[in-house]
Amino acid sequence: MPTPSYQGDPEALPDGAFEPGALRHLVPGNRGRLLDSRRTPVVLRAVRIEPGMFELEVTAFEDIGARWLLPFEDITRLQFELDAETATSDAVAAYERAVERLDRPLTIPADRSARRATLRAIAAERERAAVWLDRRLPAGVPDLPALVERGEGDERLYEAVESLMTERGLSELEGRFADRYVSNPFSGELVKGHRIVLAELGLATHYGTIVRDPGLFDGVWSRERRRDHLVTRLAFVQALLARAGNPTVTLYRGMAWDGRSTRRRPHSLISATFSRALAEEHFGGGSMTTSAALYRQEVPAERVLMTFIETRAMNRQYKEAEAIVLGAKAGDLF
Repeated sequence: MPTPSYQGDPEALPDGAFEPGALRHLVPGNRGRLLDSRRTPVVLRAVRIEPGMFELEVTAFEDIGARWLLPFEDITRLQFELDAETATSDAVAAYERAVERLDRPLTIPADRSARRATLRAIAAERERAAVWLDRRLPAGVPDLPALVERGEGDERLYEAVESLMTERGLSELEGRFADRYVSNPFSGELVKGHRIVLAELGLATHYGTIVRDPGLFDGVWSRERRRDHLVTRLAFVQALLARAGNPTVTLYRGMAWDGRSTRRRPHSLISATFSRALAEEHFGGGSMTTSAALYRQEVPAERVLMTFIETRAMNRQYKEAEAIVLGAKAGDLF
């Protein structure tokens, strides 16, 4: 697989043309950049006091047009134009009160008492998924190394997983969860709901902050439906990888920092890639990179929730040969 290239702006202004983001910059219309390696341009579209969140629109690169909802405290992960508008002192005080109220840690240990029942449910669903795959794709599955080399999943498998989710009444959860995770898993709290349910199922400890959205588990997004989606998803991928002869998969992560922080925050869902070339591109960082790390690990199929192989959303704007895996245990690199 040739080294992937992300879009960027070789003529981007230096950081000195901007100032660090602060709560005073929470004014709709302000333009700035993310503090990622390519300094992705954004514009602030809205400020929501009650959940303590602001809405950004990405204005360049692969995710152009995407809208992300981020907590007030994440404003420090941006920089803004020097002539950006500033909020009134009363508004800033309101933002500070929202942060004090909402930026509180929430850790939910994986429920050991629930884990055994969850694994039995996954095993039963895996058997059904294997039979379903035999009926749906009697000719077998494509070769995994060939898909990684090509950098794209398989259309037959996109259709297969979409059909299965429709049969199970989970198509809305599948589509919106995958789209959100690919674009930005920390936008809003849709993915957070799945992380919490993973902990309640005994599969991975949840690390984060308290819930801001009172409707997080309403309607189709109830705990029960999220549980069904997670169990069905894990079982399908396990059946698919078993059929392909892959009880484990080799995954990579490349990370780079510009000196702001090198501390790795634990998460119950982790992004990795099948492509060493892509991980090395992340490892390469950008012009401000001061340190970097490249990881490789054999990950058991039981930890894999989604992959680019069978997930259409992972083959649209980004070609990352991605996998989403359950959070690391002691001794794991990721």
